[in-house]
Amino acid sequence: MKRMIIVMCALMLGCFGLNASAKEGEASTGKSSGARIEMGKGHFKRDAKPFHYWDQAGEIPAPCARCHAAEGVPQYLKEGKNTPAKLVKNAYACTNCHADMLSYERNTVSKVTFPSELTVDTGNNDANLCMTCHQGRESTNSVNKAIGDKPVDTPDPKIAFIHVHYYPAGATLYGTQAKVAYEYAGKTYAGRYNHPKKMNQCTACHDPHSGELKREQCASCHDDEKTGVPETDAVELKKQLAELYAGIQQYARAVGGSALAYSSAASPYWYADSNGNGKVDPEELKPSNSYKAYTPRLLQAVYNYTFLIRDPGAAYHNGRYALQIAYDSLDSLAASGKAGIDMKGKVRP
Repeated sequence: MKRMIIVMCALMLGCFGLNASAKEGEASTGKSSGARIEMGKGHFKRDAKPFHYWDQAGEIPAPCARCHAAEGVPQYLKEGKNTPAKLVKNAYACTNCHADMLSYERNTVSKVTFPSELTVDTGNNDANLCMTCHQGRESTNSVNKAIGDKPVDTPDPKIAFIHVHYYPAGATLYGTQAKVAYEYAGKTYAGRYNHPKKMNQCTACHDPHSGELKREQCASCHDDEKTGVPETDAVELKKQLAELYAGIQQYARAVGGSALAYSSAASPYWYADSNGNGKVDPEELKPSNSYKAYTPRLLQAVYNYTFLIRDPGAAYHNGRYALQIAYDSLDSLAASGKAGIDMKGKVRP
């Protein structure tokens, strides 16, 4: 009975935090030396779409349960796969990441297996645990399988958009050791990017519960006003992504015969731009209006563009790899002669 009471107290402290808010989003005056939990944020944002996408279906499908069920991670780590799961009511359970609610010990993750089937061990169990989900769901292999040996600039209605999925930060961090972004044949790519030792794992930069950046810790290197050093990778990647999007749209019109545009609002994200105004209007935002004139070259570029915007911190997680992916996507479209891209003056990182 005594142990049961201790466990119940530990669960309450662990799940709601000594200094967690009594109400979602409300500031707390409590103090704790441990990680701070705020209900309503990140992994505990119980009303967020990642926890309610399947409300109408009634359950979370097996392929999605690893990262979207309340306790999908422990099952995956134990069995190597997941079964369909119950709908989430309050986002993650503490036991999704914690193996012991007295010590708050995390589940043991010996290695990370990416969608490419490549594996890595970060050397840090917490980072391995984070990357169990933050890795994407597709890879170079997925795209190559979809395009096969089809003519590179011939539209094919059988080619459909492949979505890498959200926040694949671990894949960006490990670059070619993960091969989750699309890597063009004959090119070499950067591997793992290492931050300074004390900042070289996920929870050094991100709060493990909310996912938010620990801005004060990052500012010593990444605050332009304090360091006087501009974030060159971030600036350059933003520029190249704008060029890539414009090139994708021009190529689609010239080769596919119909315009396309991107919207983050809903799957499948890339839609036929029926009125040619360069954006997805509300009446165009429907699954039946998905773009249907992909060529192998276009799919490669669209996949990489989406990969880079799905990791908002790509320039910081692995700037060299991100810029290589952007450069090669631009270069491929430029080689078609149909995308209006000029590679003069551009240098591959």
